[in-house]
Amino acid sequence: MTIVKEGYKVNILFEAKLKTGEIVLKTEEEKPLEVTVGEGILPKSIENALIDMKLGESKTMTLESTEAFGPRIENLVIDLPKDGFGSDACLEVGSKVSINSSEEKKFVGIIMEIKGENISVDFNHPLAGKSLVITVTVVSVIMEQSKNI
Repeated sequence: MTIVKEGYKVNILFEAKLKTGEIVLKTEEEKPLEVTVGEGILPKSIENALIDMKLGESKTMTLESTEAFGPRIENLVIDLPKDGFGSDACLEVGSKVSINSSEEKKFVGIIMEIKGENISVDFNHPLAGKSLVITVTVVSVIMEQSKNI
């Protein structure tokens, strides 16, 4: 039986719930999430849980915000001038907007409030500051780690 190790590429089913039971992230069975264990796509605590899992095995774990998507950082809520957005931008509370930094990095935020000529945008991950109940199931192992000879 195949056992997942660091460096293995696997397909997983993934479900994240708030402690209230509300599902906030879920992969569809016909579209599992492909990850390479240890690559850093998922939070480290989830990748560590995948190690030594068997094909078809499921694990459920509770992650505090620091283990999941990190704490909510109030300094990531920024007031920006309306005129800095393109004329085609949807400037409504709850809309996603993206900006490019001077280093050509793209940041996505959610409009929290419109105040006159300024827009308050939250650049925290939507799940930052939230504890999550995560269930992962290994549905296939695509590639085992390469063996250096």
